[in-house]
Amino acid sequence: MMYGMLLRGLFAAVVLAVWTALSALPALAESRPALTCDLQSIVDAKVLRVALTRYDLPSFHVCGPDGALLGPEIEMARQLARALGVRAEFVDNPESFDAVVDFVADGRADIGISKLSQTYNRLKRVRFSEPYVTLRHALLFNRVAVARAAGGQPPAAVLQKYHARLGVIAGSAYVDFAHRNFPAASVVEARSWEAAIESLLNGQVTAVYRDEFEIRRVLKNKPALNVQFGSAVIVDQNALLSIAICDSCSKLQEFINYHIGVTRGEFTLERLLKSELGK
Repeated sequence: MMYGMLLRGLFAAVVLAVWTALSALPALAESRPALTCDLQSIVDAKVLRVALTRYDLPSFHVCGPDGALLGPEIEMARQLARALGVRAEFVDNPESFDAVVDFVADGRADIGISKLSQTYNRLKRVRFSEPYVTLRHALLFNRVAVARAAGGQPPAAVLQKYHARLGVIAGSAYVDFAHRNFPAASVVEARSWEAAIESLLNGQVTAVYRDEFEIRRVLKNKPALNVQFGSAVIVDQNALLSIAICDSCSKLQEFINYHIGVTRGEFTLERLLKSELGK
């Protein structure tokens, strides 16, 4: 009899233990973190969130007169969304290039497209696609000031070891590039590219630093500047313009790289310079 009571007691204990374990499962499920963001979570949400700068980037993306977003970067984002079978949702309030990266790193966007250069600091926070276009770094400089500093030497001798005031856009990759490539220069951060050019025109800086497309576009739109200002391409320094991708999105990165591979040639320096978009 005692043996039967013991069995019944053990059976009751086992049933109680199993019931307790099963009842805890929903709680465990509720406490499990959400699935990591990647391609499938974007497909499930039926939306690809795309961050871009709140201001226009002529030849890359602009806001048209009717408020519609236009440009090859916009079309590339829409192509990606169509290939994923989702809609593109543009998040166009980041106030700088770095802010676009912040939106992706913080989970407020899945990708960022805004003429973004890869940098060491950005790669600590997000992934990047393969470049969809590569542009060489370039300088626009005051001819007289550089010739004076050169003292009869070729201007390249001064520019290679530039130590004067150098204008760049705040919140852009060129802040990092300037400190790395011109450590002796006094880096002056302007709120916009137009403000950087203005600081060159009024003598606040001796040179401005960006990519060859932007330098050539300035001289193309304002040819009179060629008299007072010279340009120089830095042949061993490239800006790898790429799509910023959420850090956990390895499958999405693979998907985007494939798309860039099959559409290669959509972005070229000459095509961008011929564009009338946002001129």
